Amino acid sequence: MRENSGLLQRFRQHALPLLAHRQPILVAVSGGADSLALLHLLVASVADPHLSLHVAHFNHGLRNDAALDAQFVQERAAQLHLSCTVGCWQDRPLTGNLAEQARSARYQFLLATARQSAAFCVTTGHHQDDQAETILERLLRGSGVHGLQAISSSRPLAEEVALIRPLLPFSRAELRNWLQERGITWREDASNALLVARRNRIRHEVMPVLQSVADPALSSRLAATATRMQQTEQALQWMLEQLWPTWEPRQLATGGISLAIAPLCALPEELLYRCLQRCRQQLPEKGMPLGARAVNGFVQRLHSRKRHWSMVVQGMVIERQQDRLLFRLPTGRWN
Repeated sequence: MRENSGLLQRFRQHALPLLAHRQPILVAVSGGADSLALLHLLVASVADPHLSLHVAHFNHGLRNDAALDAQFVQERAAQLHLSCTVGCWQDRPLTGNLAEQARSARYQFLLATARQSAAFCVTTGHHQDDQAETILERLLRGSGVHGLQAISSSRPLAEEVALIRPLLPFSRAELRNWLQERGITWREDASNALLVARRNRIRHEVMPVLQSVADPALSSRLAATATRMQQTEQALQWMLEQLWPTWEPRQLATGGISLAIAPLCALPEELLYRCLQRCRQQLPEKGMPLGARAVNGFVQRLHSRKRHWSMVVQGMVIERQQDRLLFRLPTGRWN
């Protein structure tokens, strides 16, 4: 078997441009097949793995065998002569969305470890099937263009650290086949088979039905949809940049901003959403992303005949004064 053929060659063609000038690389490894495939593909692709790669594993402590996963990752890293950092979730919350809090804790650990190991990027094992499942999950939520971008191949994790997902073009099955051909074993997370979580039901029940009804290659088609949504988002952001000066933005001393109302009234909702997001980001305190309900409420007020009105949209006060809209924090003062 030629080492430069098949999946490895495709991985190098896709991943190495993403990783250029971003080494050393922190590799997030759970012990499962996906992250093990990522680790071994990187070892076979970078010029000097011992200097370029650092392994990180986060033990959420949510399963009885979680410690065995951590031990497995440490042993695998040692076999590959790679340094490894293991973190443990110390202060788990008693209430709230446990999955989202676990994800947040994991990325905080990965970012801290990247900084400690002087890594310029963090890589994770998200693949094509993850992308397809994310698209379906967000469709069920009623997501728009922004949400249907699903998983991006690259985004900032912090100003100096990028988050890279080099496996998005590859399916779960081909990654596992590649590992099996090389006799590489991995750990199975039994919780992935439980049908309590909606994500698992999409994976084990919804996807097989859709593939039988629509197309066995459904995952790749859904992943292509995510790519088109990403391109659409880029186009909308480009349009926002082109239109922004025509809205006569005025930065106020308090950190707020005002815009002319007339050109905003002619905008489609997708651009109004991005206009609101940009105004929110320019305020001194950052807020949560704006939801569909907030945007709908703003659109109704925008097209009303009242010459003066005000509303609060997720921590941002929006006020109409004659022919201008003011965007400010509730405690701000306008000159």
